[in-house]
Amino acid sequence: MMGWDAETDFIVVGAGAAGCVVASRLSESGRHQVTLIEAGPTDWHPYVHIPATFLYLQHDTRFTWGYKVDPQPGLGGRAPILRQGKLLGGSSSINGQIFLRGQRAEYADWVAQGCTGWSYEEVLPFFKKMESYDGGADDWRGDSGPITVSRARQTHPLSRAFVDAAAELGYPRNPDFNGAQREGAGFVQGSRNGRFRAGPAQTYLRQAKRRANLRIETEALTERVIFEGKRAIGVEITQRGQRRRIRARCEIIISCGALKSPHLLHLSGIGPAAQLRAQGVPVIHDLPGVGANLRDHYSIRINQRTHGVTTLNQTSRGWRVGIEALKYVFAARGLLAYATTTSGLFCRSNPDLAAPDLYLSFMPGSYADAGVLEREGGMAIGVVVSHPASRGHVRLVSPDPLVQPSIDPAYLSAESDRTAMLAGIRLARRLYATQAFAPYAVGETRPGLSVENDSDLLDFMHARATPWLHFAGSCRMGVDSMAAVTPDLTVHGIEGLRVMDASIMPGVSSGNTQAPTIMIGEKGADMVLRSWQ
Repeated sequence: MMGWDAETDFIVVGAGAAGCVVASRLSESGRHQVTLIEAGPTDWHPYVHIPATFLYLQHDTRFTWGYKVDPQPGLGGRAPILRQGKLLGGSSSINGQIFLRGQRAEYADWVAQGCTGWSYEEVLPFFKKMESYDGGADDWRGDSGPITVSRARQTHPLSRAFVDAAAELGYPRNPDFNGAQREGAGFVQGSRNGRFRAGPAQTYLRQAKRRANLRIETEALTERVIFEGKRAIGVEITQRGQRRRIRARCEIIISCGALKSPHLLHLSGIGPAAQLRAQGVPVIHDLPGVGANLRDHYSIRINQRTHGVTTLNQTSRGWRVGIEALKYVFAARGLLAYATTTSGLFCRSNPDLAAPDLYLSFMPGSYADAGVLEREGGMAIGVVVSHPASRGHVRLVSPDPLVQPSIDPAYLSAESDRTAMLAGIRLARRLYATQAFAPYAVGETRPGLSVENDSDLLDFMHARATPWLHFAGSCRMGVDSMAAVTPDLTVHGIEGLRVMDASIMPGVSSGNTQAPTIMIGEKGADMVLRSWQ
């Protein structure tokens, strides 16, 4: 008989956006003992909590996983390092705090793929349950949830010009991207409470930490799930050099994200049997869809030089930094209160499409290739394909949990994605050419107006497109042979094991993935509690 170092009712592996929610909701009644396991540390660093300083943490290996992808033909053969959060809150503790739900059409598509119970009408109550929207409750919004969702406290002149430019081209103004409609131009909202980040670790988990029935294990890497036949009964972890086994009396929920969740399932013997055997991993259940269907957004930025206005480029240097710090401390405004995007446009690359497929995100600042703000004044429009058809994989290459898997997001491999991106670049240029931007726009600096025909623009995309780190789909929900989990998020063919994070999405959500991932945690926790009433 295997010995156990601890026992609990529910084990939640991974304290990312979904994992924090699940652990909080499962422990809320006090009836269940819950153990939350996180490979990284707590969210102690002050840069986690100040909106603009998260950029400094994204290269700090104490708080991030650094995954190197396979060389990407769609990125000109580049193999960028993908940063994912490794701390309480996961990537929701180091992201840009943009809060965007998916649009109605994508949830209808989930249902069409066999995901019953996941229509927009059925997920809307969980979106409302999670939030305290500072605009108040209505048919679409909630005002009593843990996450404070805030409208912009300051509106940069260039951000207003972007919305005006879109209206000038005939696009509707949208006062709330998380309301009745997604299409149109407007200002983005953020998961921010006053001057501080309001992610799941800072809200759900902060409240839950006070409960005696919740145990949080940090700096603990889960190496595998332990099975009795085809029932998951526990996990094996390594924590500060010691190996421990924890037994789950009820269920285990994996919430490690779209890169780590399939990897943990593979290490535990669940996945494509031939691949697992090739790495010497005993097969518990042959499930070919685990690790397939990996999706991510990617962005190409179109930069303009500006005049007559102060942009983030200038305020991030010299004496102005001190002024910005004072604005932040005394008024929760200024550079340090900005998220990554201030305004946006959801639109269609082709008018015949049933729903928007492009997202143009605007920033009153411009980055150089190194990810550092340029010195001269500038602004940028990022072009993103909302629902990329390009799909890749996560594959096991070693039975050692410390060896990263093969990660291939197959960026820009689908022709439809390349076509939509071209349409988005041309639209960005039309926006810059409007009367709304006339007082500010000097000229395009990236890629430059000499890059005009499709071939040259495609070369520019391959050379400069960047991952947006919105990974999804690698443990896809569905009922077909390539689905990894059922609509109630149970791993196909396995008892006592569910997956709850962005990996279960059939496709990546439009906009940013934080809000839909929190919704998955809310809905998933509700399913678990109902089954154990």
